Amino acid sequence: MKTRINLLKILLFISITVMTGAKELRIMSYNIYGGRLANGVKLGNSIKKYKPDFISLQEVDKNTKRSKYRDITMDIAEELGYRYYYFQKARDFDSGEYGISFISKYPIDKIYSFELPSIGVEKRQVLVAEIGEKQFGQKIMIMNTHLDFKSEIKKEELDYLMWISDMFKNEVKFLSGDLNILPTTSHYKKLMEEWNDSYMEGEKKEERKMEDPRIDYILGGKSKELQAKDSFFINDDSQEWNKLSDHLPYMGIYNIKQEEENKKREIRIKLGGEDNMEIVQTEGKE
Repeated sequence: MKTRINLLKILLFISITVMTGAKELRIMSYNIYGGRLANGVKLGNSIKKYKPDFISLQEVDKNTKRSKYRDITMDIAEELGYRYYYFQKARDFDSGEYGISFISKYPIDKIYSFELPSIGVEKRQVLVAEIGEKQFGQKIMIMNTHLDFKSEIKKEELDYLMWISDMFKNEVKFLSGDLNILPTTSHYKKLMEEWNDSYMEGEKKEERKMEDPRIDYILGGKSKELQAKDSFFINDDSQEWNKLSDHLPYMGIYNIKQEEENKKREIRIKLGGEDNMEIVQTEGKE
């Protein structure tokens, strides 16, 4: 005996979690030695092939005599074809200004600046750039600084720097710059309580030693939302990089996990008898 189905329509709603993958973020930190050895056009052209999305610059001249009254940050940005850049003065110098800056491929929603405890004429700065949710599905915060080499101010500088970092509750954040700290010091160990060193992560981590001398860093926050893929100091055969600056540009490449999308799938099952079944599916984002 056959059982007859009397339902004309059954609506099923299934909530589905969809992973949209990861998006790459390429961060560069570069102490350009004030542009003493190379102008902004040359510097921009030299790093262009590495396709940095965000560049943290230290020892930057703006409208000084030695830079021929050029805005070096602007010149690098224009050479890269990037529209977003910002300079923060640390001191007046040589009829112009001297400080730190950043350049970004992506629009910057907010910019913050802070003055660190300092000794002498140069007032050490921290620049914080916030990339909006549109680019990565969540806010990205990148800090740039140039710390003093003087040991007597280092602890106070770092304490204040950590306080600034704690102000920002972003899930994904980075600290970049010339920190004037060797990785064998207690200051470095203190930083590692809250940050991960890109140099000791990623594809080349097995080849590297903590004792490798370096003072330029890109550090990532301790979040599962980011993963270090690769990092390297740029010193290829395309040119003599030590003729551009007394520092090499340092690159950190990360995967940023994209926000999950919750979708509602509506499945309509129309039953018009045992031999006449129609299934219609529609999807829409919740």
